[in-house]
Amino acid sequence: MCGPATVLADPKAGFKCTPVASTFAVAESCAPQGQDEDSECPKVLRSTSAVPELLEEMNQSAELTNKLELHASQAEIRYRQCLARWSRLHRNLLEEHGAQSVDRARRYFEAEEALKAAAERIQNTSHQISAAGQDAKAAAGMEANDEMAAQGKLEHEVALVCFSKALRSVEYWRAKAGEKKLDSILPSVRLLRGHAKKLDTEQERIAALSQRIQASKARYRSSMVELERISNAIHERRSSGSDEGEPEYEPVPTGSRHEA
Repeated sequence: MCGPATVLADPKAGFKCTPVASTFAVAESCAPQGQDEDSECPKVLRSTSAVPELLEEMNQSAELTNKLELHASQAEIRYRQCLARWSRLHRNLLEEHGAQSVDRARRYFEAEEALKAAAERIQNTSHQISAAGQDAKAAAGMEANDEMAAQGKLEHEVALVCFSKALRSVEYWRAKAGEKKLDSILPSVRLLRGHAKKLDTEQERIAALSQRIQASKARYRSSMVELERISNAIHERRSSGSDEGEPEYEPVPTGSRHEA
């Protein structure tokens, strides 16, 4: 029996997002040692309109990243626990009944599932044919209704073929496995399938969280780069000794500021 995939995304890859305290704290960090809060650099930085928004963006991104990483970590724990249950049950099943009997029971189970799906498809196509017939009566002679009816009949015929094939498969694997073996093995096979579905669900959740984490970290990095640009502009102005006006700075658009 094929086991579930075990490759997990790593939502923690990369740097750790750290919340930023405030605009004033960043302003202080760019001032030379010994200067007070009324010095030129903090004044210039506080007056830069982009800074509060960038700091807020960094704080929101850091908070969101940490929250998403926590959810991803919890999903990984659930995945590993479910995988352990699946592996233990599968191993015990093989030890008790043997690989051949387990494989035959699995094939019977899959054929039974295919038979149920085919029966449902037959029912759906029957309803479509009935609806198309009623529409044809309401609008007699319309070519579009004739085409819909023909398409419905074709799908119904295909569904009948699938049902017949699945039924033969069910009967074949029931005979190969034996009624007693099926009664003994099928409950565990159904449990294995349930665990496998849970594993798929957690895997998809981890992948989705990983994508959101990377997007949040990208916004954090973008805001950090913009703050560094502002800081560099301030330092360049201070090193030039100019005291006229504020440094020329035009924020580069960073896209959406908020999580969708």
